[in-house]
Amino acid sequence: MNETNRLFLVLLAAAWIVAAVTIIFLAWAAPDRTIMRLGDLVEFLDDNNTTAGQLIVSLAAAATAILALLVIIAEFAPEDEPRELRVEQAGATTIIPAEALRLRLEEALLALPDVTGARSHVRSRDKGIAASLDLTVTPTANVGELTQQAVRVVADTVHTDLGLAVAGMPKVKIAFGGSKAPQQPSTDPAPSPEATGSPAHADASPGPLIYDESPSDQNSPS
Repeated sequence: MNETNRLFLVLLAAAWIVAAVTIIFLAWAAPDRTIMRLGDLVEFLDDNNTTAGQLIVSLAAAATAILALLVIIAEFAPEDEPRELRVEQAGATTIIPAEALRLRLEEALLALPDVTGARSHVRSRDKGIAASLDLTVTPTANVGELTQQAVRVVADTVHTDLGLAVAGMPKVKIAFGGSKAPQQPSTDPAPSPEATGSPAHADASPGPLIYDESPSDQNSPS
């Protein structure tokens, strides 16, 4: 949902409310005139009770319904993620790849404790960058403290690291999920002394020494 669609729906709802209030007022304040106007409408429909008249009324109603349907579709359709963010500051325009910034934010958010999943949405707004976050946290997480930490991550990444302004307070949506998986230790085997040629540990006891008697020792005179 963007600001243009929201404004259009607000104006449409306000116009509908004004029309409803006007009808109620006319029904009580000027009932005779209202009935006369409604009678004119009924007479008009009766005079045009033909195929052409019905077609005109049907097309007008269908056009109104299609317009309302398009408004609903545009309102609930998912927003496209921008590829580039353009920020104007100090007379210059800074262009930032949106995907790289999203990945950077998500990596920093996943490093927070109790965060098991993170998804960020960024866009340009008011000469800055606006962000909204979708976080999945553990059931035992402190939501208030975690929200503040997530907002701090956005401010540090956008303002401190990139030197750009943050447009408004980031929106944080919290969902509860499973527990955070612990970091797995490295499974690479440690190099053996034979492979590296390094001496054995100083505390290790030497193994048994085996002496092979050479043939020359057997044939030598005693």
